[in-house]
Amino acid sequence: MKKLITLCTACLLALSGCNGDTSTTPSPELSETPVATLTVETPVPTTEAPDATPVPTDTLSTEVQPTETLPLPTGTPFLWDGNPDSLTLNDFPTQLSSGEQVLEAVTALGPDDAGLYLVCQIPEQDTWLYAACGPGDKQGLILRVGTEWRYDTIPFLSDPAHMPAMAYGDFDGDQAQELAVVPYLGGNTGGNTWGLYMVDFSSGSWDVQQFTPGDYVAILSLSVSSSYDADANTITITAGDAQLTLDMTELGFPVPGGEVVVSPGSLALFTTEGDDLYATFSLDLNAPAIPEGSLDQAVLLHTEVVYTGSAFGLNAPSLSVPEI
Repeated sequence: MKKLITLCTACLLALSGCNGDTSTTPSPELSETPVATLTVETPVPTTEAPDATPVPTDTLSTEVQPTETLPLPTGTPFLWDGNPDSLTLNDFPTQLSSGEQVLEAVTALGPDDAGLYLVCQIPEQDTWLYAACGPGDKQGLILRVGTEWRYDTIPFLSDPAHMPAMAYGDFDGDQAQELAVVPYLGGNTGGNTWGLYMVDFSSGSWDVQQFTPGDYVAILSLSVSSSYDADANTITITAGDAQLTLDMTELGFPVPGGEVVVSPGSLALFTTEGDDLYATFSLDLNAPAIPEGSLDQAVLLHTEVVYTGSAFGLNAPSLSVPEI
């Protein structure tokens, strides 16, 4: 049931379907780091909170595509004190904003202003995600399900901008739906990093678990190894039962200047398909005579993400070379 994930050094596919009305499959550039003040309309009160076992949505997208793109005024932010506890249902914006619109609006905010923007939605599940910025450098995400909402201090804004994505699924197999939220954490020319947050409603409260970069980098460091054959100038990378051998001469380094080693890279991408979670990570190759960054993203590691309800893990790894 696993979807084939194809990545290249120029593009990647992440979660899709955050716009509710239409489904898109954006392809943000790996070599770049892609994350408006709204005219606030008074929304019609929403329905009651969704059933404890909501129906999962289709696959999702990391880049929000508004159902209708409207010019958003700058310099006139939605005025509030930045305190989520002071919000009412009528305060939440109803116009979906793209990352570029949010970035433009936030840039126009004064030091004491606070902005609030709808950046992702699953309308059929009465589930909405808002970006909250200000006052000052404060930023976070507000998740609203039905008539209840919760604020978490999750950095999400970068230039250029990717907005978060989310999807419902029974990811831990407990016969109840969880909500996966995937915010963009930043990037550079070596790759883009996405985070993974799991919202679990089964206990009656909103328990939020994070699969932190530190967690999955630690797993990768322990589970991925390599051996270098100096005579053949090849490196063999091993991850679980998967192995991949690369010829360093064919990669352009006939004299790497010493042992070639593998290390976790800066690309981390999370996707969902139904009740299944997947991740793709980049692996870098390093050696004394290889210029820094020359063999970043030389290898891609694809895995299943295991969520137990209280912890995350990685399973069933496979290795590939990015398509050029």
